[in-house]
Amino acid sequence: MNYGIFQWINDIAGRYPFLDKGMIFITDSVPYVVIVFMLFLWFTANKEKRAEKQYTAIYIVFTCLLGLGLNALIHLFYYHPRPFITYNVHQLVPHANDSSFVSDHSVLVFAVACTLLLRKDSWKYPVLVWAILVGISRIYVGVHYPADVIGGALLSFGAGFVILKFSNKLEPVVQVVFNIYKKLTKHIPVLAKYSH
Repeated sequence: MNYGIFQWINDIAGRYPFLDKGMIFITDSVPYVVIVFMLFLWFTANKEKRAEKQYTAIYIVFTCLLGLGLNALIHLFYYHPRPFITYNVHQLVPHANDSSFVSDHSVLVFAVACTLLLRKDSWKYPVLVWAILVGISRIYVGVHYPADVIGGALLSFGAGFVILKFSNKLEPVVQVVFNIYKKLTKHIPVLAKYSH
């Protein structure tokens, strides 16, 4: 079933140049979109919501680090060949021959989406739709199976739940982050106003 769903999505690749370019753009832009969104959370909220949004941004970073760390452990102990290693697929982006399960891209985007969902942030649904599109794009471009994407989503949700469950234990680290930001920006008025 994993390969069947992969084949159904990946077989569309190469037929429609505009769709190919769109999927390549979505899959390649992930780290940049995440960084821009984190900056958006940190700098755009009004004064009443600023602390809440900045906490959310920090929890997203913690969730990403935990999720990607756990995924690195999975890759150490379990190897699953990528679709382009085992099958003749439409591969639209270059990729290393490392383990397919779990998808780092999926861990990253679902870490953002799951943290927003768990924090009941107003951006939760648009970001969730974006995360799902990224997951589909990883299959479309031929570098991941559906199970890799679903595994990434589940791993991120678990990581996000753990981070928020133990957020009180992480509060000293959060305060260090805020203090570092305050010290770095105290002489830059345009940035200093985002301290609290």
